[in-house]
Amino acid sequence: MKRTFLPVLSYGSLAAVILAMTAATVVERLQGTEAAFKWIYHNPLFIAFWAVAAVTGLLYLISRRVHRRMATMGLHVAFVLILAGALLTFLFGDSGEVTLHPGEPVSAYEKEDGTACELPFTLALDTFTVESYPGSKMPSNFISVVKVNGSETYTISMNHILKKQGYRLYQADYDLEEGTSVLAVSHDPWGVTVTYAGYLLLLLSMIGFFFEKESGFRAALSRLSAPLAAIVLLLVPGMLQARDKAEIGLGDLYVYSHQRVCPLPLRQWDPSVRSMKIFPVRDSLGSVTWYASDDELPQAVMDDFDHWSFIRKSLDLVEESVDKGDRAEASRLIGKIRAYQEKTAEDVLPSRSRFRAEQCYNRIARPRIPFMAALGLGLVLFVLTGIALSRGRNLSKGVQMPAVILIGVLLAYLTTVLGLRWYISGHAPFAGTYCVMMLMAWLSSLAVLLLWKRLPLIVSLGYLVAGFTMLMASRAGTDPGISHLMPVLKSPLLSIHVVSMMLSYTLFALAALNGIMGLAVRRGAPRRMDLSRVILYPAVFLLTFGIFIGAVWANISWGSYWAWDPKETWALITLLIYAACLHGGSLKAFRNPRFFHLYTLLAFLSVLITWFGVNFILGGMHAYA
Repeated sequence: MKRTFLPVLSYGSLAAVILAMTAATVVERLQGTEAAFKWIYHNPLFIAFWAVAAVTGLLYLISRRVHRRMATMGLHVAFVLILAGALLTFLFGDSGEVTLHPGEPVSAYEKEDGTACELPFTLALDTFTVESYPGSKMPSNFISVVKVNGSETYTISMNHILKKQGYRLYQADYDLEEGTSVLAVSHDPWGVTVTYAGYLLLLLSMIGFFFEKESGFRAALSRLSAPLAAIVLLLVPGMLQARDKAEIGLGDLYVYSHQRVCPLPLRQWDPSVRSMKIFPVRDSLGSVTWYASDDELPQAVMDDFDHWSFIRKSLDLVEESVDKGDRAEASRLIGKIRAYQEKTAEDVLPSRSRFRAEQCYNRIARPRIPFMAALGLGLVLFVLTGIALSRGRNLSKGVQMPAVILIGVLLAYLTTVLGLRWYISGHAPFAGTYCVMMLMAWLSSLAVLLLWKRLPLIVSLGYLVAGFTMLMASRAGTDPGISHLMPVLKSPLLSIHVVSMMLSYTLFALAALNGIMGLAVRRGAPRRMDLSRVILYPAVFLLTFGIFIGAVWANISWGSYWAWDPKETWALITLLIYAACLHGGSLKAFRNPRFFHLYTLLAFLSVLITWFGVNFILGGMHAYA
């Protein structure tokens, strides 16, 4: 009776938590963040549900002597520590802001409720500067140099905080007109330490879990009868070779777009080029500003007739040459514009190799043909695989091998696109909808090459995931253009966080498609359930890892490792939903293949909400399209 009561109470409490968090994201959208915190996140009943789920779950594990399996027990103890840390932060932590004026010492900060709280030291702003990307007006960093207690000098910038006597100070805002810098202040004497201890135990336990002999992952893997093969793929993109051209086209001009200097994204004449900022002008201080031919120009240019007429009339002459069909003259005029650009703005132009790399990137970035080919081939393979499985066979090698070769070609294309973007921008291509969709396509293609011998079903599944994600990258509202990173994103943790999250989402998609096959073809359903389990264990662990790396990053950047933002909340909801189907030992329903496959299919809705629902409906600071 006791063993039955404890898991029912634990899972029931977690179900209540999931429903409450779901409601909270809707309330936040309709009534605002303050209402969501007041009615749900800071509600004692919500906290009680978490506590009941944690305590009863731990007691149930002990009653089943799971504590003898150190990795499995460590996973659950780690979650209890993380929850305990969050409770300590809620009870004893506080935060606020302090506004610094140059040379004026302050010794208190304003808390979120408007009250003042004393600091054990004084702060005074020495200097505040905004660094911009070369040749751009976009900020790359915000830097405050402060004096503590009148003598010690510290630098505070994005992702570089000041820790002093249990307080952490972060760059939060500024006002250039008043010359002030606003710092966020966080004081959390216990919560962060306990939470980080939970993160460390969680990481160690997740690694140990895959080597634990009695784990569900090892059991499912053994039933699939083999260790999985690995393939090392070496790709050398050869699309960067520069070629001299007899003629110069519009695409050889520079333009100031997305707050950076890049190739003009036009290959043929289009009157809209008049609205593009292709004419650099250097002022008396040496700063370069870019103008369109129809823009209001600086007075210094207006006073110089030759300079003014060149900017105003050059494109008119190009258009006349194009209309007459005189390509040589049009090329000569475009060459004069480029020569002007290089003479005026030489020090802020990208290198010639990066410029040509971006020209190549612009030609291949939209994966319209690849997504249509991948989706079409994936659907055909999915049907053929289903027919073969219904007859107790796998897809023939004569069909599989060409499909694997083609997905190798697709992987080479995706690697080239992402590699070019990385080289051009100077940062990993892991921010924005376009990048993460292409990354998921890359990961699913790689999964096919790594696993197709042992898991033949993954060929069709990988094609479908790659096709759908490239479809999302190709839609009209998704911009493949390269832009500078916001200062807060300039952290090495960004790459780790995004790759972990996207790899987990890719694996969840594979499990959902495998669920469709399991429901459509009853024969071999238990084996396909084992395949889903082998996929879901690393997927859940990668999602967990991505969430806590994101929390560490948030703590470094904003002074708060968890803010109940809709994207954070739905990532946690997704984690809890998928974690349930890995507890077949205590939840009998998940031992039934049909229920298991249906659950993994419906569970993928939480992934879709986490990504698309938050981006386009719920909003929040993590929402971006």
